[in-house]
Amino acid sequence: MNMNEIKITFLTIILTLLLTSSCSQKKNFLGFEEEIENKITTDTLSNSVSFIKSYISGSSNYQDNSKLIVGKFNGVEVRSLLKFKNLPDTSWIDTVNINSCEIVIKKKKLFNSIKDFDIKVYKVNKDWNENSVIWDSLNFPTNFQETDYNISFENLQSQDTLSFTISDTLVINWVESDSTNFGIMLKCDGNLEYNFIEFYSSETSDYPYLKISYTDSSGTDTTKIYIVSEDTFIGYDENIYYTEILNFPIIQNLYPTRTIFSFNINSDTLGLSSDEFEKITVNKAEIIFDSTMIDSSFISDSYLGLKAYYISDTTNIDYEYISGCQKAEFHSDDDLLKINITGIIQGYTRGELENNQSLIKSTTENKDFSYLKFCEDIKPLMKITYTKPILSE
Repeated sequence: MNMNEIKITFLTIILTLLLTSSCSQKKNFLGFEEEIENKITTDTLSNSVSFIKSYISGSSNYQDNSKLIVGKFNGVEVRSLLKFKNLPDTSWIDTVNINSCEIVIKKKKLFNSIKDFDIKVYKVNKDWNENSVIWDSLNFPTNFQETDYNISFENLQSQDTLSFTISDTLVINWVESDSTNFGIMLKCDGNLEYNFIEFYSSETSDYPYLKISYTDSSGTDTTKIYIVSEDTFIGYDENIYYTEILNFPIIQNLYPTRTIFSFNINSDTLGLSSDEFEKITVNKAEIIFDSTMIDSSFISDSYLGLKAYYISDTTNIDYEYISGCQKAEFHSDDDLLKINITGIIQGYTRGELENNQSLIKSTTENKDFSYLKFCEDIKPLMKITYTKPILSE
């Protein structure tokens, strides 16, 4: 046997030994005898989540809201504000004869099946900013002046575009005194309850506008459109005067109402030893509500967005977002609602978070009348997936 044949034979023997060794090894995770799948456990706990309280928080403005709202719902009254600051200068008034002035708004949604919806128009006597104005800052009713306009919109179900006439005197006043042009307010008339209408706001392509028809000095009739420069709505919650703390779980946008739950996770609830519990890795944790736990709801848009937060101070209800608690969505036809609290439970089991309470609130507070009310004796489930220690010390 020559030298080349010896080399080939030697390499063949080595390769055979390597393949044999590789094929004889057991399938495992990183060389451990037991597969990691046997260490992953999912438990659904029926008595680990408890309702603490719901509370009404302060009202502010939902930024870039696509809606204007007028009406009443769940004890909350909402009125809309509109301002037109892009009108012609003062000299224009001397060259035209105004024939009519109309404000045009487009309907987005009508709640309830009423045919008539009476709205009054008020002149606003105090300046406001659409990003910061709230009910109290306008000191209602001292800074509103009722005008002669009492508009009754009929057959609202079949109408998409609504318009109402305002006096040319009011528009002339806006042009001549731009510094005191604070716009108008729309409010529902009478004692309507559970009736409201949503309009499209300036944040949409169906923005409100002021339409002025006039005749100029040459006798030519002209119509000009002026897009609303600022618009928003303000709310007033009658429930606040009774209590700010509610004894039933509810999450709603107007007035913003949040719900607090406590959770009980320890070695006993998971059937582990204290040593095992200290070493588990939480993969996922959810609070689960089924349809029997939901008393009632109203979803204005396609869904209500919800998110859980960790309560760092239970006395002052200071809360913070913990990474890993993704937003949940509740649709009106959903049978289950799953609130992700993975980041909170991870921090709690690691000893990094002390309190065992979480706050659930809407991601679109102040936007509309959407809400989700749970049954008073609610007992949500907690579903937790965790990995037991892989290495033993």
